[in-house]
Amino acid sequence: MIQPSKLHRPCGPSGHAVQDGAISLLVAISLGLLASLASFYSARSVLMDRLASHNQSQAAQARLAAEAALAWARAEMQRQHASSPTPPVWGPSPAAAPCPAAFSGPRWQCVALLPPAHPGLPDAVVQVMAVRDLVRSPHVAQLLASASLKDGTSRAQVQAHVFIPTVAPAPEHPNTAAVVLNGCAAPASGAAVSVCPLGKTGIACSGTATGAAVHSFWLTDKNNDGLISTAERRNCLAFGAEHLPTGGTLTEPATATPRTNCGNQAWSSVLGDITPEQISAWSEAQSRNGLSTLSQPARSVYWVDSTATWSQSLGTPEAPVLVVFSAQACAQRCPSMAPGVRVVGTVVLQTQCQDDKARAWHAGHIEGQLVVESGLPELQSGSRIEARELHQSPHRLPWPPGIDARQVQRVPGSWREGEP
Repeated sequence: MIQPSKLHRPCGPSGHAVQDGAISLLVAISLGLLASLASFYSARSVLMDRLASHNQSQAAQARLAAEAALAWARAEMQRQHASSPTPPVWGPSPAAAPCPAAFSGPRWQCVALLPPAHPGLPDAVVQVMAVRDLVRSPHVAQLLASASLKDGTSRAQVQAHVFIPTVAPAPEHPNTAAVVLNGCAAPASGAAVSVCPLGKTGIACSGTATGAAVHSFWLTDKNNDGLISTAERRNCLAFGAEHLPTGGTLTEPATATPRTNCGNQAWSSVLGDITPEQISAWSEAQSRNGLSTLSQPARSVYWVDSTATWSQSLGTPEAPVLVVFSAQACAQRCPSMAPGVRVVGTVVLQTQCQDDKARAWHAGHIEGQLVVESGLPELQSGSRIEARELHQSPHRLPWPPGIDARQVQRVPGSWREGEP
């Protein structure tokens, strides 16, 4: 009798049960795993939403802190400019700071302002930097405000341009005479003096003159009739044909008027409402910031208090200068310009209506304009003054319509977020 092999066992109901149990276990494990994954991702999503909401809240706090610092800086500048024509914010002080990388070179003046902590945002650290271009726009400051939370999680930056009353507007139609006076003028006896108005080509000392060579706002009325006669004009503005190579007119008021508001008419006809204090502060800021004849760009404004003879040539047709010999420099007699010195731009003598302070003055070679707050007696030999159209005069700055030159005010459309 053949015995069945022990290696072969028939499948019965118990074998199917084992397989079904294994499959059920795998399904249960899979479902449990999927449930766990779904729960994990749901929790993760909630966490991410909370983190995003927290970050958004912190970013909003940083931005609000930066905007508050910017508003404070504008108000602080308004307060300082209201109390002084030359506020300390632009003077030498510990608040002066290195400029950001985007503002490299001596033309940029940067001042760190120190806003107080905001009571509603105690976790924010704020900073404000005021930046201005000392050559092209000393009357515009760019305020850069930044804020960061103390835990370092969020940072915001906002910026805006504001007009500041550091320089007033120049006249829209300035006097274009080569020499502008508030009194009589005459070359020294036998002096080789040349005064050239603009020619028809726009170039001085060439062709036929079209404008005034000399303009005075006050002449002496010797016969006291209230009028300035031709003889009185010729005696007071004693320039002969040899002094006016291309002609040009000698102009003055038709009627005699008192010489009041000393220097105001000659000054304002060229410089407008700009004050001596503003020019002095502007010159000092340029010098303190490292601008010079050799810098790029070159220094454009010079306020001179020294009584020494001026011996430095300045300016170019592309970059003219403004040079003011102050009342201090002219205390005894205005310092002359040395022979051979060439200045392209505007030269002003603050003689304060005292003719003797400009007596025997030597002009060197001026291409542009000479403004004297008095007469100019005995102009010395070798003086050459040529009118030049100076469209880029340093004191002729852009003034958009609607800007009040007396107030600190935000430039419309200049506010934005982020880096400059």
